[in-house]
Amino acid sequence: MGLENEERSGALTDDIISALKGHVKEKYKFNTVTPLCEGDCSYNSRPTLDDKVHCLVSVIRADRIGLLDTKDVVLEKMRMVREAASNLDIPQVVFLTCVDECCPVVKKDLNHIYSTKKIKQAMQDCSNKLGVPMNCIYPVKNYSEENDVNDEVDCLILDALRNAVNFANDFVRNMSS
Repeated sequence: MGLENEERSGALTDDIISALKGHVKEKYKFNTVTPLCEGDCSYNSRPTLDDKVHCLVSVIRADRIGLLDTKDVVLEKMRMVREAASNLDIPQVVFLTCVDECCPVVKKDLNHIYSTKKIKQAMQDCSNKLGVPMNCIYPVKNYSEENDVNDEVDCLILDALRNAVNFANDFVRNMSS
């Protein structure tokens, strides 16, 4: 379950923020109507560092970000979660997916992913609309029609994941010291 366009559908931002803080116990089933509250059996009132989120990863399609209005419900929910993460000093990254659907040049040759204007514009739109710095936005290609693995596709997603893990490790080190 993710964030949805309707106000009361998908995961509630209050629940996601509670998860950031470590208040959501494992196996909690997110409720689309009522957020988790203190006193609920799935509420962790004494979260440890292990319970907390170490890096917030948002996923958004490159071919859709330019079409979204800044007042879009999903973007507003993402900004609220991002703001809460910032207040908790949690690092944040964005995986900008479906880059091949956004740019025909990249569809033909993934090696041009960092040199095309369309991908750079999608990254800039994402940065402007979500408030995430450009150096924390990672364009990646989804496996959608391929029958075999592709090293270029794998390298992009593995680099994005490696950076997210590095941010998370830095967060844990800073919280531990």
